[in-house]
Amino acid sequence: MTAPAREPVLLALPPVATRFGFAFSGRGGWGACLRATGDEVALERWELARPVPLRSTLTGDAATHAVDGLDRRCGVLPLDDGRVLVLRPATGADGEPAGHGTVLAAEPAGRGLRFTRSWPVPAMLAGFLLAAPGPAGTIVLVTVEDERYSRIWWLHWRLPALEAVLRIPGVLGGGVWVDGGRTLALDRTTAAHRTEGVLVDLRDRAWRRVWSVSDITTDRIAAFSPRSGALAVTTTSPGAQQPGTGQIGLRFPRGGPVRFPEALNGSERPRTPLTFDAAGENLLVRETWGAAERLAVYAPDRDRLSPVPGPPGMLWPPARWAEDGRIHLRYAAPHRPPTLATVPSEPGADWWLAPDADTDAGVGWSDAGTADLPGPAGPIETIVYGGPGWRRARHLVIALHGGPLASWRLDFEPLLQHLAAAGVAVAAPNQRGSTGYGEAHLRPVIGDWGGADLDDIVHLAREIGRDRAAAGLPGPVVLGGSYGAFLALLAACRAPRLWSGCVALAPFTSAAGLHGGASGAVRDRVARLSHCDAPGAPGDGRDVLRACAALTAPLLIAHGVRDEVVPVAQSRALRARLLELGRTEGVDFDYLEADDDHNGVVQAWSPVLREAVVRFCLAAGRISLPDQERR
Repeated sequence: MTAPAREPVLLALPPVATRFGFAFSGRGGWGACLRATGDEVALERWELARPVPLRSTLTGDAATHAVDGLDRRCGVLPLDDGRVLVLRPATGADGEPAGHGTVLAAEPAGRGLRFTRSWPVPAMLAGFLLAAPGPAGTIVLVTVEDERYSRIWWLHWRLPALEAVLRIPGVLGGGVWVDGGRTLALDRTTAAHRTEGVLVDLRDRAWRRVWSVSDITTDRIAAFSPRSGALAVTTTSPGAQQPGTGQIGLRFPRGGPVRFPEALNGSERPRTPLTFDAAGENLLVRETWGAAERLAVYAPDRDRLSPVPGPPGMLWPPARWAEDGRIHLRYAAPHRPPTLATVPSEPGADWWLAPDADTDAGVGWSDAGTADLPGPAGPIETIVYGGPGWRRARHLVIALHGGPLASWRLDFEPLLQHLAAAGVAVAAPNQRGSTGYGEAHLRPVIGDWGGADLDDIVHLAREIGRDRAAAGLPGPVVLGGSYGAFLALLAACRAPRLWSGCVALAPFTSAAGLHGGASGAVRDRVARLSHCDAPGAPGDGRDVLRACAALTAPLLIAHGVRDEVVPVAQSRALRARLLELGRTEGVDFDYLEADDDHNGVVQAWSPVLREAVVRFCLAAGRISLPDQERR
């Protein structure tokens, strides 16, 4: 008698604590952010002037002022005196914006913080707070009222209500002070969906266009130094930069018009300007190097870009370059959830990373590295969990990113972490169509979804599967979310015997099907990138509903009923087609619907869904066999 298979034991991992919404005070002595662990959201304030930043915390239920609590939609702004302002948009019973909100003030209380007062915001879908760095103490709130108008408000500590300054057509974003509190530079996105830089004179209550290259470019104001008068801008106007990324321009008070240094733009590595140093002489930029990012400093007087050594990972604005030479910004890596990082002023010194409760307790996350795997058109950089022996792990997942114009990064990925903790090795390739590798790598997927990128995935699976079959190991499971789920389904249909399973999280079944059922913004993006409505567009081979008769690997489909990107009808149609083909639900395939949105399912935030994915991958055990490729 054969012994019954034992249920795999899943390692209990600590909750993921992630930090977001970073902001810094005008003079840079304080930082603030939100920290979320599951549904619990806390406000953190950091005293940055100390050698090691000191944290104070306020949780939503610790507030003494009447407030519903903190959530992920809130925004924060630390002030130079140690107080923190919180902007909280209101939501309706359905979770959608209610059209108004509240500004709350948090003040020091013992070793923590507490809410002390509030200002109602009468009309707001979204917004952000800004405080001028000068002695005037000017604080403004920029709100987006609807798709057509934004409004700027003054916040006065002595008054119980906000004071309206002016209403501006379009959606306002960004926010750079160009003096001590009178003039503000903002990015304005018009009804025609183009962005330009504008200057707002708060005293005269007037605004004017100040940075606009053409009617078809996206032009933004990135950074300004009141001390030196140096200005950094970006534009999508064609230049030396990689197509589709912003060209970086600089203007100095006595330097004439904006110029675009080749040292900043003459590379296929996308670059983003972050901030000037305290003197306003050097510009800090973020560079994308494939799956990783790093910092670099551009010195205009020498026209030289110098890298800033640091750990591999991901970096986000805003950044603050303090008077003491240290840099503060958000950082993450495969084994580090997003956190506050401090880059030392001394060359060669280690970065300081804010600790979390899980790392304090000695519970570490799995690290990951990168490997260049051979593809049909050249090397494919792949993020790998499982160490040097990942190819021979008992269980292996090939994970496909969404997009299509996206990529896997050296970022913290909770689902991949839970797979790794369960003993599943993961290979996450950046196949053709992935961003960060230049135009030649990116371009093949545009207008040809499931073409070159699918060729790369099947090629990798065939090479990896050949060695695993020889060792008596099961074939890999192909897993993807959104566009990656579409690609995973196509891979399982084209080469069904290579895979021991397929996981599709919030999939669509074809570009044409998504184009026909999605919302306007998604529909426009699909039409622009897939050419699905053009004569001669790819047909049956790129339609999962037509191709799924070839599926033989076990399949797990999951979709959110509140998915605002890919309608749940796409997965329901696939389920119906599989039943029509005679497949048995619960035997040949599993189908799950979650009360969640698109990102919640793609990232498997629900513990129930995450456990279902991990158990499915552990149960897959079919030995992969050579397969005749089909299109």
